Amino acid sequence: MVEQDSENGPPRQSRESTRATTTRRGILAAFGGLGLGTAAAALGGSGSVVTADAESAGPAGGVPSCVLAPEQMEGPYYLDYRILREDITEDRRGAGLLLDVVVVDAVDCSPLPGIAVDVWHCDALGVYSSYTGYGNDEPPPLDEDGHAPPTDDTTWLRGVRLTDSEGVASFRSIVPGWYRGRTVHIHVKTITGGHRSDGVWEGGHTSHTGQLYFPESFNSHLARLWPYSGNTVPRTTNEQDLLYNSGDEGPMTLLDLEPAPPPFPPGTTRARVVLGIDPTATPPPEGMPERTR
Repeated sequence: MVEQDSENGPPRQSRESTRATTTRRGILAAFGGLGLGTAAAALGGSGSVVTADAESAGPAGGVPSCVLAPEQMEGPYYLDYRILREDITEDRRGAGLLLDVVVVDAVDCSPLPGIAVDVWHCDALGVYSSYTGYGNDEPPPLDEDGHAPPTDDTTWLRGVRLTDSEGVASFRSIVPGWYRGRTVHIHVKTITGGHRSDGVWEGGHTSHTGQLYFPESFNSHLARLWPYSGNTVPRTTNEQDLLYNSGDEGPMTLLDLEPAPPPFPPGTTRARVVLGIDPTATPPPEGMPERTR
């Protein structure tokens, strides 16, 4: 997949006031995704397989319409590092993850190239880089903007990729664990416009902030595998998670899973999600902690 640098991002498009809906799997099928059958993810070398329930496909024939991906809070652990890289793992151990984020226009489902996708998540034991001074059972102090002050300058499990001509940004990582009060999840932002500078993505504006979730059957199996089994914090399920259960917001960004193909190591999970966005949108600005690197 060829990255596209963009100074100004994709061209502005007119927005429609009414958006028809379809299922996530219908959209994935239209883009040659994971198919409409049951998605399976093999984890951990134990030989066990976790399955995610299949959903019905979208309307038969034609190109499906899309819906806006739900906006969700960025949380207290966001830092504006914007490091351009595909592999965000660094030294973190856990079940391998190949994450494909497909960014499309919420009006006509057309792929959006040149969008910067910023992802960040905790490690297998529920700790975020730059916040290793806090435990996974210890809520950090928050400033007036709802952010936590960083405690160090570690950067693992954070990174940015540009969407290619098909609207896909791919990352290599590990499956995140959990911490008190939250189910297993990945944070994501899309940034429209901007430019490359010394290995980071500068400028542009945030056009979407959201969170991605894993099927509960997957999470349950994950908790029995090392190093996740060493997490002593009681696991919050999807059903118990307040943000996941904000209307249909969690299920709308539930990841589709299957075993990653060779040459990825056995036990690596491929996860894919379609984010329908309005690339011209600019959500209200939110305060951010200063960089520590």
